[in-house]
Amino acid sequence: MVNKKLLIVGIDPGTTTGFAVLDIEGNLIHLDSSKQLDLKKLISKTLDFGKVVLVGTDKVKVPGLIEAFAAKFGARIASPQEDIKVYEKRKMISNFNFNDEHQGDALASALFAYKEIKTLLDKIDFFVEDAKKHSIRDKIKELVITKKMSIKNAASIIEKGDEESQIIEKVIAEKKLSENDFLKLYNKLKKYEAELNLIKSYNNNLRKRISNLEKQDKLEEPKNNNKKFVDFKENRLRFLENRLKSREKDIEYLNLLIKKFNKIISDINNFYILKKLDTLGINEFNFKNKILNIQTNDLLLIDNPNIASASIINLLKNKVFVIVHKKPISKKIEAELPFLFISAKSLKIDEYEHFAFAEKRHFETEKSKVNWIKKIIDDYRREKEELI
Repeated sequence: MVNKKLLIVGIDPGTTTGFAVLDIEGNLIHLDSSKQLDLKKLISKTLDFGKVVLVGTDKVKVPGLIEAFAAKFGARIASPQEDIKVYEKRKMISNFNFNDEHQGDALASALFAYKEIKTLLDKIDFFVEDAKKHSIRDKIKELVITKKMSIKNAASIIEKGDEESQIIEKVIAEKKLSENDFLKLYNKLKKYEAELNLIKSYNNNLRKRISNLEKQDKLEEPKNNNKKFVDFKENRLRFLENRLKSREKDIEYLNLLIKKFNKIISDINNFYILKKLDTLGINEFNFKNKILNIQTNDLLLIDNPNIASASIINLLKNKVFVIVHKKPISKKIEAELPFLFISAKSLKIDEYEHFAFAEKRHFETEKSKVNWIKKIIDDYRREKEELI
């Protein structure tokens, strides 16, 4: 797969929006302005040129359009300490051709952003040349710019692939998964690793005990012909062998679980995290929420959504919007509850004890099929009627 070109974008929002695209070396690729350049079209146009790592503005207070645009790409925003003055912008863009002031302001914003990171880019280029890491030059630039990490750490993370440091840096920096949730998963992984080490140690002790018993049997066999004693030794040995096999199966399972966690967490950008509840009942919620700590914008996976407590619904309605359900939901419950429901049968989900991971592409496809705007309006009307 060919790596996308890294981009620096400048935007001048307004009735007519200006739009300028530079490559990571500061060369102008595209310059445009239009009344039709909304967020969706800006994103679509940019995708044709490459991957945005930095978005520039000429304003101290970052406009909402620029914040939304940068968030979609996971890009960093470069804004001045005070609004860039008109004469400063004219000086910056004096060597370029543009059609109107909107294009000029967008171009000035992009050039300002490039100037802000120029020294950093030079440092990365020097490091790449010195360390002979030319093949990952752009990847280093992307991580250093968007995640604000050191050059050496970025290079180390790229080259070490599945290292735990990569998981921590990537997930927490990108905030695709809350730090609290991630640390719970990570601590659970470390707990499994600790248990695995204990099991290995226990297995070694069992093997030694079996070996000692076998040696003892050989030494005592000529001296002791008592059948009961021999039977006891054989049963004891058989018991220990069965226990050893059971422990080996536990080790296999834990190894598999660790690999699954590593794989999912390292590719977390392609998954949504679902917090699992059996029902929406009060006892289930109070018991599980101590572990889940359900927060605003969380996604839930409910086994049976038909069991619901009014107090829990009231508690969740301002935090949770989407609920994935395993058992079919009644039409009445679906209409009454203030959530958007998606059937788990139509998604690809990996489940664990308290969390599940749903592939984003399937999730977004199913979500797009649901008339969620109508759902919001219906819920709003119902709340108004209840108030009346």
